[in-house]
Amino acid sequence: MNHKEEKTPIMGNTNFRVVLGIVVMAVIGGSLVAPILPSMIKPLGTTEEMIGLVMSVYTFAALISTPFIGVLADRYGRKKVLLPLIVFYGLTGFTISMVDSFVAVLVLRAFQGIGGAGMMGLGVTLVGDIFSGRARAQAMGYRSSSQSFVNAGIPFISGTVATVAWFYPFYIYILSLPLALITYKYLDVQEKTSQSGLRDYFRAIFLVMRDRKTLWVYVSNLFVFILLYGLIVYVPICIVKEMGLSTMYTGLTLSVGSAVAAITATQAGKLFYRFLNHQLVIMGFALCGLALLLISFTESYLFLIPSIIIWGMGFGTVFPALNTIVTQLVSSQLRAGVVSGFTTMTYIGQTVSPPLFGMILSYSSLEYVFISGSILSLVPIALTLVMRYVYHKT
Repeated sequence: MNHKEEKTPIMGNTNFRVVLGIVVMAVIGGSLVAPILPSMIKPLGTTEEMIGLVMSVYTFAALISTPFIGVLADRYGRKKVLLPLIVFYGLTGFTISMVDSFVAVLVLRAFQGIGGAGMMGLGVTLVGDIFSGRARAQAMGYRSSSQSFVNAGIPFISGTVATVAWFYPFYIYILSLPLALITYKYLDVQEKTSQSGLRDYFRAIFLVMRDRKTLWVYVSNLFVFILLYGLIVYVPICIVKEMGLSTMYTGLTLSVGSAVAAITATQAGKLFYRFLNHQLVIMGFALCGLALLLISFTESYLFLIPSIIIWGMGFGTVFPALNTIVTQLVSSQLRAGVVSGFTTMTYIGQTVSPPLFGMILSYSSLEYVFISGSILSLVPIALTLVMRYVYHKT
């Protein structure tokens, strides 16, 4: 980051505003589609058991493509890789509105997942390229906030639009095309691509990834999303099945959590200045674990909301912290490759969380799903303590 950029307010940085636009567009790859799945069942001639594949194929394609995208970005440059991915993401998403075959929707969603994976992963990488130090932590907080605010608002908008026709929300993805033009014109970062041979590059990446600190960050991010998707999937079930309330309350509850996470994440720069990395990670997971434990004892909606607020504070603390740490691990020549591994953990967490907690539910009750989540939050806390006081790696 040059001297001029250091004096420029974070939100006044043109490169960062472009990155936020990319991240916001990538986030709606999931949050736009999830609420309208029920309205897609009949028009596409599928079933309730199968409609979840619309989300699964997206996540799976993102999972397997993310590492390759990171390598390409390090070798050939962020912008050269990012631009076609934005266009690809937008076109495949928009084209879904024109098909009436369930298989065609699944194929297009898989292709869209490749584009979305690149946009999310390179969004983190670019923030690391643009900023350093406290400014990087603050920027990561703003990035996390933008994701949370979008996740709070888009589901309601998408669900409302889909009451007219199931495919109308997919029109939004065409906005990726002007976003690609904006990125082409205004994204101007000094890229230092890896000049080493491919064999040397992979050797360097492997050495970083096997380092205990890298593994700690990866595993911690995995648990963030295992816990998050457990909350997203099973809190609505708790509200509807256990409390007998409508889906309006489920949307409100998740929106409150996202809003609190967004507000908390805006303070990431201040938290980065006041606390050490391992302290932020421990605080974040402790709050998330406490929230899940409180939810397990919840019998009324009024008691649920404070628990969700605690969750939002925890997620808004730990997620920006981990994003900041992972971009500090290596130089810009290797950053996209290392961040791609970090992003892969996100998709693995999203993929394994629902069946994991579903298996727990099949042998117990909803109460124990949240208790299990609370217990799982202790794993990254323990790992962080070991890393700090045994290996001195945080």
